[in-house]
Amino acid sequence: MVTKPKAVPLRQGDIVPIAGGRQAEWVREESGEHVGSVHFRTVDSLTLMLKNGTITPQMHDAGQDFSATFMLAQLNGPSVPALDRIPGGQWRDSMTERVAYARKRVGEALDAVGGIASPGGSAIWYIAGLGHSVKEWAALQGWNGRSLSQPEARGILVAALGMLAMHYGYLRTN
Repeated sequence: MVTKPKAVPLRQGDIVPIAGGRQAEWVREESGEHVGSVHFRTVDSLTLMLKNGTITPQMHDAGQDFSATFMLAQLNGPSVPALDRIPGGQWRDSMTERVAYARKRVGEALDAVGGIASPGGSAIWYIAGLGHSVKEWAALQGWNGRSLSQPEARGILVAALGMLAMHYGYLRTN
């Protein structure tokens, strides 16, 4: 007779694998309209790097700000424009002023990290914007069509997040 292993209840902060090679964290909401609810939240690269001490809270917050602006700019859907249309491109599609302003802010943030064609710009676009993991970006996109090692990719992302944190005012330049 085969016995099943006893299921261990999840505790807050437990990380479990989910479909697509991603990870989710078991969390309890402590604020907002769902106070007290427990659920899974996907774990992104920036959160993992923050937990590992690879990036500072200011760098994490800057990445999250970029991600939110990226979503408002509607750059992450099935009709994502080509990357070469971002800096100074002519947008002929109709959009609300909020989307236009968000796209302008995305462009300014990318300029702050060296532009979309720079290694930092590519890392921020794919990891903070589109939600790819560092591993995915390093292997599939990399920079300038060249794959990178994970330590190289992580280093590029850390530097770009530092510049982004300064751009958003989380860090002071003296």
